[in-house]
Order: sequence, then structure tokens, then C-alpha cells
Amino acid sequence: MDENHWVALATVVSACATVAIAVLTILLVCENRKLRKAGKEPQVIAYLVPHLDGNGAVNIVFANVGMGLARDVAFRIDCDDEDFNSHHVLMHARNSAAPINTLPAGEKIVALFGIGFELFGSVGEDQIGPLKPFSVRIDFSDIDGKKGSTSTAIDIRQFEGLPGMMNKPALREIQDTLKSMNNRFEVLARASDKFVRFVDVTALSDKVRQVRKSDRPKRSPRKAPQ
Repeated sequence: MDENHWVALATVVSACATVAIAVLTILLVCENRKLRKAGKEPQVIAYLVPHLDGNGAVNIVFANVGMGLARDVAFRIDCDDEDFNSHHVLMHARNSAAPINTLPAGEKIVALFGIGFELFGSVGEDQIGPLKPFSVRIDFSDIDGKKGSTSTAIDIRQFEGLPGMMNKPALREIQDTLKSMNNRFEVLARASDKFVRFVDVTALSDKVRQVRKSDRPKRSPRKAPQ
């Protein structure tokens, strides 16, 4: 190959290298832009979690899993109101009364949602089945005012089979036991009322008669020693 061919080949290689560097620079700029955007973009989600004390309660959590500050966080629970009431869901407010002002990245808000065995359908002596699936929609905005939203579908049956989730808390079992004892005492009190109505008809000539606790027993006179 003569000198002209080498010069042409070098020119082509240099042009390809320049294009490659330009493409890599553009990709790097795009990645940096995404990283900056992710660094200030919030992401708020909702989920259920068992109570840390292991008392059978279930909490609902609103967590900011993004990297940016979330502002004006408002939630709405789309559910069957009658089903929620029959399962004694403790979170009566289906919608947030007012938006949460700020929720920093990595922070969360925890609220009591319900009691495990009731959410699974053990309400009193009835078995009404587990709580129906529901969804939680959360609206929020980032620090620049850009709005975002998430929607999460939640099903209580995700905890089915976990030990302790469907058991009554110890205090609730004690309460039920005391209530049962109270009912038995009421039956005993009504039965004992019949015996109180008897009239004492013992006479002085009877060998056995009732004596009050306040009565002191009389001592028999002793004969003086001779």
C-alpha cells in the first residue's frame, strides 16, 4: 500500500474514534442527567407490615423509597367500605384529611391498620373470610413542584400461613377469659339468690342453730377443785 492509502485509512480510523467518543459523551451526559433526576425524585408507596411488638396488630406504612424529598403527600384508599367495617379496620379515614407537608427520602409514616385475626375474618364467633383486596393511591410532588403518583394493590392474604398473624393477642385472650368467668359468676349469683330467700325457723329447743360470728362462745362453769 502506498502512502496515500495509509493516510486515508488513518483518516477513517480517526473519524470512527471521534464518533465513538462523541457517542460515549452523549451517553455519559444522559446518565448523569438521570442520576441528578433520580437524586431529587421521590417515590412514595404504601404497604402492610406486622406490628413490631408481635401483638397481632397490622400496620400500614407510607414510605418514601425514592432519593428526593416528597411534598404534599396525600393518599386515598379505594376499598369496599362495608367490608372494611365488618373486619373492624381501625383506619377509619379512607382519605387523608390534609396532605402531609414533607416526607424526606428514606422516611416513613406508620399507622395502625387493624388486628390480624379480625382482618382474616375471625370476628366474634363468625368466620366471614379475609379482607378483600384494596388499592392505595398516593399523590405527591418533588422539591421543584413536579407531581407524581403511585398506586399499590394490597391483599391481606399475603400474610396467610405466617405464625402469629391469625392468633389473638395475649391481652385479648385474657379479656375473653375474664368475660367468660364473669358470665359464670352471674349464673352463680342468680342461683345463690334462691338460697338467700330461705327463712331461718330454728327454735331454742333445736340442737343446731345459727350463730353470728360476733357472738362469743359461752364458757361452761368449772367446778372449784376440792
